[in-house]
Amino acid sequence: MVLSSQETDTAVADGRLLVVDGHSLAFRAYFALPVENFSTESGLATNAVWGFANMLSRVILDERPTHVAVAFDVKGGTFRNELLPQYKGTRDAAPEDLLEQLPVIQDMLKALGVTYIEKPGYEGDDVIGSLASMGEDSGFDTLVLSGDRDAFQLIDDKITVLYPGHHFKDLKHMTPQSVEEKYKVSPRQYPDLAALRGETADNIPGVPGVGDGFAAKWLNQFGSLEGIIEHADEIKGKKGEALREHIEQVKLNRQVNALVRDLDLGVDLAELVLSQPNLTALDKLFSRLEFGPRTKSRILKAFPEGVAGPDYTDEATSQEIVEPRVDRLATEDGVLPESFRSWADEHIAGVIRPCVVADDADALDDPTHTVESFWVMHAVGSTRLGTSRLTSLIVTAPDNHAVILDRSRVELCRDAIHSLLSSHSGALAVHGYKEQRHLLASVGVDVPHPWFDTQLAGYLVESDYHPESLDAAAVHFLDVVPPEQDRPAQGELAFDEVDDADDNAQDAAMDDALARQAAYVVELTRRLVPMTVQRGQYALLHTVEIPVSQVLAAMESVGAAVDEGRLIGMRDRFATEAREAQEQAWQSAGKRINLQSPKQLQAVLFDDMRLRGTRKTKSGGYTTDAAALQELAVRNVNNERASTFLVALLRHRETNKLKQIVQSLLDEVNHDDGRIHTTFEQTVAATGRLSSAAPNLQNIPNRNAAGREIRGAFVPGEGFVSLMSCDYSQVELRIMAHCSGDESLIEAFRSGADFHRYVASLVYEIPMDDITGDQRSHVKAMSYGLAYGLSTYGLAQQLKISPAEADVLKDKYFATFGKVHEYLEGLVSQARNNGYTETMFGRRRYFPGLKSGNRRVRDAAERAALNAPIQGTAADIMKIAMIKADSELRGHGLRSRIILQIHDELVLEIAPGEGDRATEVVRDAMEHAVDLDVPLDVSTGIGDDWQLAAH
Repeated sequence: MVLSSQETDTAVADGRLLVVDGHSLAFRAYFALPVENFSTESGLATNAVWGFANMLSRVILDERPTHVAVAFDVKGGTFRNELLPQYKGTRDAAPEDLLEQLPVIQDMLKALGVTYIEKPGYEGDDVIGSLASMGEDSGFDTLVLSGDRDAFQLIDDKITVLYPGHHFKDLKHMTPQSVEEKYKVSPRQYPDLAALRGETADNIPGVPGVGDGFAAKWLNQFGSLEGIIEHADEIKGKKGEALREHIEQVKLNRQVNALVRDLDLGVDLAELVLSQPNLTALDKLFSRLEFGPRTKSRILKAFPEGVAGPDYTDEATSQEIVEPRVDRLATEDGVLPESFRSWADEHIAGVIRPCVVADDADALDDPTHTVESFWVMHAVGSTRLGTSRLTSLIVTAPDNHAVILDRSRVELCRDAIHSLLSSHSGALAVHGYKEQRHLLASVGVDVPHPWFDTQLAGYLVESDYHPESLDAAAVHFLDVVPPEQDRPAQGELAFDEVDDADDNAQDAAMDDALARQAAYVVELTRRLVPMTVQRGQYALLHTVEIPVSQVLAAMESVGAAVDEGRLIGMRDRFATEAREAQEQAWQSAGKRINLQSPKQLQAVLFDDMRLRGTRKTKSGGYTTDAAALQELAVRNVNNERASTFLVALLRHRETNKLKQIVQSLLDEVNHDDGRIHTTFEQTVAATGRLSSAAPNLQNIPNRNAAGREIRGAFVPGEGFVSLMSCDYSQVELRIMAHCSGDESLIEAFRSGADFHRYVASLVYEIPMDDITGDQRSHVKAMSYGLAYGLSTYGLAQQLKISPAEADVLKDKYFATFGKVHEYLEGLVSQARNNGYTETMFGRRRYFPGLKSGNRRVRDAAERAALNAPIQGTAADIMKIAMIKADSELRGHGLRSRIILQIHDELVLEIAPGEGDRATEVVRDAMEHAVDLDVPLDVSTGIGDDWQLAAH
């Protein structure tokens, strides 16, 4: 390559070349961002493209290169595979949805004006090495962005490797000094060190027992790999012996890891100048990828004249986040509340119009005005239930004026805030009503139903996306990247924990962070109101999700009382039983092993005991999951040693799990009130079901005596006399009967007979009295399997029959209940046509995976499409029942209260003398939550603890 004299002078003066390992960056982007949260409506995964673009632009902005090139690997082997056939042979195949994105990344690079280079027969690393040498030869300051340590051999005074840390932003500038500090060798010696150590990721075996430390010691002693080999006989001990045995392998390793640095790449440096992007091509591509204007704006800032063009500039600036103007209030004693009232009268009361609650766009008088005429309240602090503590509150008016109050000032203004809420909650927007309610309750402020909750709305419009924080929601829905210093997560940042001695700058930074979060709530409201209207979720938000949030908040605050002594006794007993089972397993194995280690279990079962495995794992070994162990135990019942080991192992797993469940309950007991305050998660399960955390009450087993014993530790608290359990019976099957309109299935419920026996008699065409236990259980599994989207293979596994037999059973079932078959087929067809399915109440779940080119992803989407309407309707019914039951209990003046919701069950704490009335009220609310073609059946029971209340 030849540069003109003028180009050479410029290059030497200020040239800086950035060489990027394209595959390395694409892989990092893919695994850093969940693919399910980054895909288009057509099913195209975009996480690797989005991450690649943002990471690349960040590096360009930080490092300011004048020239950029990206190197990619090419399909097919390289000369290294001829030298070492097993080279990279242990690597898993790249995910299909990553491979699909690589050509898109290259299209994006073209549109951005960035040259990418591939060289058949060579790796991207060789392209990188050759480009780095070109830059160095021309006097450029050269940067190599790569997560591959082989690049360290390129480092010298003119070449620096940018090596990502645990987080990509933690890029390490690897210089000669950095390499010497880390590995105790020079960059020139690094490939010698790697040849001795080997590289597991590339399936390059090193000298056994020799790591970086010993390799560096030898290199410093003998100067180079050649010197080590010459003096190999002088190296004593087992490591010296291992070296001599593996000298040929080490020589081969050194050939394999040496980067080629003189490839003819067909380009010169002048072609790598960072130039103006092709905005037309980029807009077209980003439109297909469904990337928003902020992504474009953020990426284009890294490129020369990247924001040129009036149309683009207008679009970007119109979408900017505008932080509120924070006003200062008079704070002297007695003045602050009046000052707050005056501010609220001027900026909120005087301009607010009640926001419309409606189900579709036609019912909104002026949607544009509606999403402007609202105010925002956002509190931060600790939401650990039972000890929630507000630390700071921001109130933002429709004109974008705001005030910030710390905890003490909120307490002073409590009455004024109450007045504002009571008059204008119909135009209030929040993020996470339940959490906001807890925080403000800690200072005595009750928050009534808001008009809009951006957390719940985001969940309704994209139920498969679960942002962990307000910032994450802003990134997803608003296409912003919050500054790293501005990340106070909901319920995590405790503003009052700052030391009084800290300077005012820290307080100002906290206020800035809170103002930014309030701005996110404002912009999320403007973005999500139209989305909830367009997707038919606006009414669901108001009639179900926000009201049930209020019920859940009360349940979380109240908590559930437990007998701590009984839990401690159970934990200790389970721990003893687990230890005894472990000792028995060790005795049968003939050695002490880690019973939680699949690798060690595989060695005992399939090597020592020579048992025949069941199913293989991706790594090639046999699985040791619970189902496989059960099968092995049955298969080897006559093998005394194996049977004893397997029985002990299974007992250890069960008792150890029970011990962990009990310990998780003990860990969460609030010692101020002796109650457990679980968090009911409303925005996690994509079907609409509630889940719980800290502790997870859903995982307490109810089908064995030990699990039921754990439930027995939940007891009525002080002032209450018993617990009541209210449980829907077969709710999913009743929904399936109603939605399918199948007369035979509807009649099966109306008959009053044993449902599964009745259905089995229809399927097998024999009298009910002649149905065997197996026939009943098979049909029961089939009924529930259909409601849960179970595949034929899954049904076969569950019933321990062949897939062919499962198919026969399925055919018989559908022959009997033809409309069920039509209904289920229609669900998948509807999802393919519309992109979503709906519950009876309009809750949608979108399935971009149905259009994926990846069969595994497509099959999973089909199963979920079968499952979502039935499970989602069951979730809606339970939520409606909870709202009605809570309202009716209070309406009848009863003190009895709902404390838990688990699966299809409500658990209540019963006040003295209220058992019969509470049973009547709650059963009526649950049975009449919705009208179906089949009756909703509710079983109830009352007892001294949760287990004794079972029915």
